[in-house]
Amino acid sequence: MDQKLRHFYLEAQIKNAPPGQLLIMLYDGLIDHAERADAEMSSPGKPNDPSAAARAISCCINIMTELTSSLRPNVDPVLCNTLRNLYLFFTKEFSEAFDKREPKRIRAILPLIRELRNAWSEAYRRSGQAQALVA
Repeated sequence: MDQKLRHFYLEAQIKNAPPGQLLIMLYDGLIDHAERADAEMSSPGKPNDPSAAARAISCCINIMTELTSSLRPNVDPVLCNTLRNLYLFFTKEFSEAFDKREPKRIRAILPLIRELRNAWSEAYRRSGQAQALVA
């Protein structure tokens, strides 16, 4: 697919997605970029060119920042505090994985990120079913 067309399609998806779907999209992007960073750092063919890994890590940290800023402590302070601490931990691990060239740090947190993504996806799915029952 042409890069411009792909960008246009993604932008349209984002603009038209409900908040729950946007959250899942952020997690999907986070997982994708984390896997890319892991692959780039683990690649024996590119030990002296960290630019692709740096871009992927930067995207991960940007997504973590977006997830953190989307928290609403007035809705559930305890959950938001827990998630904020978890997001801070993930951000630190991404940063240190790159700084120390330790992709195993990314591999260690990816299962947790996938679990969170799946939990939010299930919550979103169930909220849609609940809305369908009320409507």
